[in-house]
Amino acid sequence: MKTSTHGLLRAAHRAASLTGVRLALFGALALGACWHALSQAGGLNDFRDAHLLDSYEDASTRSVTDYGQLPLWNPWSCGGQYALGSPQTRSFAPTLILSSLVGARRAEPLLLWTFLVLGMEGFFRYARRRVGSALGALGGAPLFGLISFTALSWSIGWLNFAGFLLLPWLLHGTSLATRGRLSGAAMVGGVFALLLGFGGTYPVPMYALYVALETGRSLLALRGMPRRRRALWSLALTACFTLAACAFRLWPLVETMRSAPRIMAGTPGKPLGLLVEMLLQLPARNGYSDPGNFYFAPVALALVLPALAFARRRAAFPAIVAVLSAWMAAGYTVTPSLFAGLRQLPIFGTFRYPERFLIPTAFFLAELAALGLAVLLARSWRAPARWTWAAVAACAVTLASWDLHVRAFDNLTRWAQMIPMPVEKEQPFAQARGNRWSQGHLLALNRGSIACFEAWPVPMSPRLRGDLGQEEYLEDPGSGTARRVEWTPNRLTLDVDATRPTVLLVNQNWHPGWKSAQGEVISRDGLLGVQLPAGKQQVVLSFLPRSGLGGLGVSALAWAALGFLAWRERRGQRLSPPAALGVTAVPLVTWGLLFALWPEPVALPDPRNANGTPLTVPRLPPEAHPVNARFDLPVELVASEIPAEPDAEGIASLVLYWRVTGPLPRSVGIFVHVVSAEGLRLGADHEVVGGTWFFSEAPRDTLLRDAFSVSTRGLPPGEWKVLVGLWHSGGDQSRVAPRSAEVPLLPDGRVPVGAFTVPRKVPANESSVNP
Repeated sequence: MKTSTHGLLRAAHRAASLTGVRLALFGALALGACWHALSQAGGLNDFRDAHLLDSYEDASTRSVTDYGQLPLWNPWSCGGQYALGSPQTRSFAPTLILSSLVGARRAEPLLLWTFLVLGMEGFFRYARRRVGSALGALGGAPLFGLISFTALSWSIGWLNFAGFLLLPWLLHGTSLATRGRLSGAAMVGGVFALLLGFGGTYPVPMYALYVALETGRSLLALRGMPRRRRALWSLALTACFTLAACAFRLWPLVETMRSAPRIMAGTPGKPLGLLVEMLLQLPARNGYSDPGNFYFAPVALALVLPALAFARRRAAFPAIVAVLSAWMAAGYTVTPSLFAGLRQLPIFGTFRYPERFLIPTAFFLAELAALGLAVLLARSWRAPARWTWAAVAACAVTLASWDLHVRAFDNLTRWAQMIPMPVEKEQPFAQARGNRWSQGHLLALNRGSIACFEAWPVPMSPRLRGDLGQEEYLEDPGSGTARRVEWTPNRLTLDVDATRPTVLLVNQNWHPGWKSAQGEVISRDGLLGVQLPAGKQQVVLSFLPRSGLGGLGVSALAWAALGFLAWRERRGQRLSPPAALGVTAVPLVTWGLLFALWPEPVALPDPRNANGTPLTVPRLPPEAHPVNARFDLPVELVASEIPAEPDAEGIASLVLYWRVTGPLPRSVGIFVHVVSAEGLRLGADHEVVGGTWFFSEAPRDTLLRDAFSVSTRGLPPGEWKVLVGLWHSGGDQSRVAPRSAEVPLLPDGRVPVGAFTVPRKVPANESSVNP
């Protein structure tokens, strides 16, 4: 019996080493996991987020198939936006080829299946070297590759988060690059470029952290300083190549974030008990809930124990990183908060969902499970019979875990709200008021939506209209006529007959990438315009963004440079490390030259409050009430505007005027207490001034207009005082003491800035005139 069992295990080990057999197994597991998703291919996901995100791919596919253009500009969303510069679009990933061939909605479940197979195969390649066993690596692959968050992402339209499954390829590539392999540089740069092109706004910065940890792990494993020096040269080459390979997306994203910064405040986090449920509880088939969203089969934890017991040295790194990842996932619910420290770094300040760090937590738990299985298999080859049976039991646990992961994944794919695709209507493009939750229907009608909902503040012109009879028109109707000749997403041709100098307006947002050979392209309150001389002329507007076209050129040059190095290496003429690094630096130098020698207008941010008012003002308006409160930190509460009473809807619109005079910690936020004479209290605390800047990032010595509102519906009538102060939103949450003010200060650090009266409601049957 022992011999036959060993024979089966050896056969399984040989099968795991065969790429074809392994991929067939992974393909079958992925097929079982996403069978329900595949059966609904071609349908319209009616979930609100899916309407927005899936329509981006529809728009890109339409640009390619209907107009034969690169999807640089998306006129169908938010009044027109830069597709390459929109963080959540996947317009320039290789997956667009499949979307263009079979249709965006049919491609989505096929891409889901592909990413599952990639995730499992990537884990196998990474773990085989780390655990030393093909069968052990095979056992752990579905524990990560079938993580249920991918199913949830597909169900609610976040297919771009399938890129989380590419973590093992990044770590495997980093290991190869440390050993001087060009394939490692290609893998790291290629995966990061794919993630960016696929809309991986979360995976890219998150996984950069783990690439750094893997770099340290691989360097420490090398013996001797000469090998480590060679590894450092190779890693520098990898970094240069990766940066240049990502230029096609990085440059537009940086440009967008500079003109429209994304601010995330608050103290997000989930308690430890809920995190455990999210990781270990089998998700329900119906209904939205947190438990199970990052499912890792609890029975698989039994495989972690042998790794910790018998392979402590190899288990140390994944165990420590899994703990750190879980700590990060807890967000602000633990003290000290590792996530709070991370948000102090550039880019990471935009993170708002710390629980997504459960994905790398599950990854390193899967590595420990693979190591535990490998340990038991190794002992069964040479140890007494009990180890053989332990190995068989471990294989049974592995198969049971696979089954649970397939079931969990299938359960979550059934959350998708699929309906038939709307019927397409061929008609000229025009903007519509739209609905941010039904964008998929508008695209089928060739209508743009100016009802925008995005995770970043899309710059939109207040002059956009959804009821125009003509999308292109002259600003002064009496100055002539304008007629559309040709319309495509990236190119507009119009015949203009102007009796005098005039401005041609297009009912889309302005962007510096718009160019015209006739006249001068201008921004008219954020609307796309062209200043034209008098006379008959044909105006051709083309979208040729420097960041997009230049970035594509830099990325192409990066791949050419790496191809040249590979060709030299194949011929046995490998360049020295400094020379190879110089070759990969050429695209970066080219990037700098393009930036310097290709001028383009800068889209400056236009910071505004939620009510549309400017965030910065040159002086106080006459209606502002002086406060002039100074605090122990270099910030002043200059004045306030408090209405006499709420409006007819019960909304009290409040305004505070601030001035920052020196450096401040990011933790400083504003607390607002609205209190009645009876001691009832409303809160309007906020960390971000006007929804745009933390105090630490606000411009110095500038008057900041912070407008917000509170609802008084249902409140008892009477006077309500408005008390304001500063506090540290993180850490000990202490208040910042005020030092002086033109108004009496309260002993608890609050500054009274005014009061309003909630009127008594007069019943409908009560006369307003006394008899």
